[in-house]
Amino acid sequence: MKEIYLKSLHAFISKVVPHPESDWILFRDSLVFKEIEKGSLLTRAGETENYMYFLVDGIIRIFQERNNIEYTLRFNFPVSPFNSYASFISRSPSLINVEALTDIKVFRMSYDKMQILYENSRMAERIGRRMIEILYVQRELKELNMNSKTAEDYYCELLKTNKKLTEQIPQKYLASYLGIAPESLSRIRRKLSV
Repeated sequence: MKEIYLKSLHAFISKVVPHPESDWILFRDSLVFKEIEKGSLLTRAGETENYMYFLVDGIIRIFQERNNIEYTLRFNFPVSPFNSYASFISRSPSLINVEALTDIKVFRMSYDKMQILYENSRMAERIGRRMIEILYVQRELKELNMNSKTAEDYYCELLKTNKKLTEQIPQKYLASYLGIAPESLSRIRRKLSV
């Protein structure tokens, strides 16, 4: 099973950054496969992020807590990279939490191994840069969408791209992500089901 996930990750990385097989082997050998239970926190606010994760199965939620209220910032679906990037890069305490919303399967790489890879593989440097570029574009598009589209429009887009997985996300987290109350999301869902 792990080999299937590894092939999926390799296909994703190859699409993002074409590379020679020798670089892939260096990268692959720095990864550790983990199966993580639903509800587990992979990163906690206040702790320094030590891993770059590549999600190959399941759903994760990235959220911030203020005044005992959780604000969902992002969901990740397979195959995608995630972590607390600001913490990982700056080696400072994370401002966000990363939670497994379902049982998940990931490959992870430690900060120290990534630094060694950066020194020994041009591909690793390019992957690091491309992951940051991808995340920046995703964040900018979300901000633009949230300011130019209704919550209903944004919810419909989420359904188009990840309908099966979106159905596994609790309503309160989806509503938080959309910046609306759970009751408002219920109304949107009722309207769309008619």
